[in-house]
Amino acid sequence: MMRFRVTFIVVLLGLGAFVFIKDKYEPLHDQAQAWVPLAPIAEQESTASQKGPQPLELAPIAQPGSDAAQGEADRSAPVGFGAKKLVEFHGAVLLQPKGQRPYAAVRGSIELSVLYRGQYVPVSAAVNLGTFSAELPDRSRIRIVGGQLEDQAVRFLGSEAPFDLNTGLNYALVGEPVPVKRLLVFEGTQHVPLSGVTVRTSVDGVTALMQGADPVGEVLALDAASPIDLPYLAAKHRVWLHVSAEGYATTALLVDPQKTSEKEVVLWPSATLTVRVTGPARGRLKALLIHRHEPPAPGQPATKQHFATFGINSPGITTDPDATIFSLENLPALLLTIEARGFDKRGREALLGKTTVELGSDQAGLVNLRVENK
Repeated sequence: MMRFRVTFIVVLLGLGAFVFIKDKYEPLHDQAQAWVPLAPIAEQESTASQKGPQPLELAPIAQPGSDAAQGEADRSAPVGFGAKKLVEFHGAVLLQPKGQRPYAAVRGSIELSVLYRGQYVPVSAAVNLGTFSAELPDRSRIRIVGGQLEDQAVRFLGSEAPFDLNTGLNYALVGEPVPVKRLLVFEGTQHVPLSGVTVRTSVDGVTALMQGADPVGEVLALDAASPIDLPYLAAKHRVWLHVSAEGYATTALLVDPQKTSEKEVVLWPSATLTVRVTGPARGRLKALLIHRHEPPAPGQPATKQHFATFGINSPGITTDPDATIFSLENLPALLLTIEARGFDKRGREALLGKTTVELGSDQAGLVNLRVENK
């Protein structure tokens, strides 16, 4: 299998970029070892379409009293990787814009994560005249996170999963430029850039939560400052992102991973709200809808947009003899419209009741919404 892979990549690269590298750059010409690609170039489209964003794998940290923990205690604290024997991870770096042949990357950097003492440690390897090298602990387990080649953010084809370093091999890394996704995150009341921002993926645009619920989704940026450049999103369809910061209500936006974009995101101070639905039609209630009213930009009309829907079977809903109670958090301190929707006496969908409430920053609001027979 290895002989097949080596022959395959040599043939491919020999037809184009690899001959160019060998002819032009002496360091590669002198290498007598086999070149091992992380992914054959011809397979890049299937690799890109089948693999999604992969979270970093974390090895379990040794617990006090375990054999692994005792082994760690016997070592002196390292400076970088100073406590381990270092070996060289090296090879060739090619840049392959979509639809073009690969060519040697003249300059740039490769961002790695190296498993060391139970955690992945970030390491940067410089790219120079089509080659790279980095000194890593012997028998390292590596993950290639991404990099920059000739001022372009890239992902490396076939590098989604961690692999074990083999010092007897050279590696051919093929970098594909990725669309840049930049978020400009502002505070709503003063419109100043925010720091301490978290960005997650999500299945939809609903960001309000029942009290006590935890946000879900893969974290793309943590404790980041605006502007925020997001990592590559390996998806063919549009993706929902949730943008949050301490003390602010989460805002959702939809992005296209296949296009470069710069989007402005406004976060408003957060508030909580308890909605008590009362009245004779309460038994026909099916959902509570919340709409938010964004303050208009100068010269623009006011906007109203759907913010969240909570079905009657949503976790966290409580009742008492007089009311169905929705205890909500992560709401923006804005004017909100609350709608109770369900069915009328004939079984047709109907608006059973409606009210508005304007929340202040850090306010715990309370509203009673009465639903009548229709």
